[in-house]
Amino acid sequence: MSKALKERYLAGEKITQSRISMASTREQVHETIADTGCEIIYIDCQHGPHTEWDISRISKAAEEKGVPILLRIKHTRHAYRLGNYCDLGVLAIKVPEVETEDVVDEAINSFYFPPIGRRSWGGWVGYGIEERKDRLEYARWWNENGILGFKVESLKSVLNIRTLVKPGITFIDFGPADLMFDMESQDHPYLKSVSDCREFISKELEDVNVRFG
Repeated sequence: MSKALKERYLAGEKITQSRISMASTREQVHETIADTGCEIIYIDCQHGPHTEWDISRISKAAEEKGVPILLRIKHTRHAYRLGNYCDLGVLAIKVPEVETEDVVDEAINSFYFPPIGRRSWGGWVGYGIEERKDRLEYARWWNENGILGFKVESLKSVLNIRTLVKPGITFIDFGPADLMFDMESQDHPYLKSVSDCREFISKELEDVNVRFG
């Protein structure tokens, strides 16, 4: 049996990803999958216009081909809405500009079903629901397979990383441009570059099961 995508994330394996526009049609989604052989499609709410219909349309089209969606949400403060985004059909979510533990807690609570989180049961909606009609079966499957991550985009996030990466966080990645803005506006005694920050995080998380790249 092949490894689940989340398991491969945590193992640090290469995942083929394609990024598409929020305006993509069903046919364009199918073409992207056929042309690239991608294993996950990335869409970004933070830096462009979108509607919930866009997210739902793209997610449904990708799932028709067995490919999940990774969604970057509009704003850090929208962590409370992750359950709603999941109900639209995405399997993976990235929260931008995370700096504090309370945001991580809110994200975990809204992303996962009980007993891990407090995501509300929405009926027959969500990625993978058609194969798992039982409520408890789907909740268990989701909690094992949903992929949740966040972006490190400030010195505060770098320095807090040990408290931010909690059970339930699958991956973290860098927003180097915003991190550089932050470093250019303040002086830190030993974190002077993005490379310094990467090295710091790698050491802080060397015994933590999370994907960092």
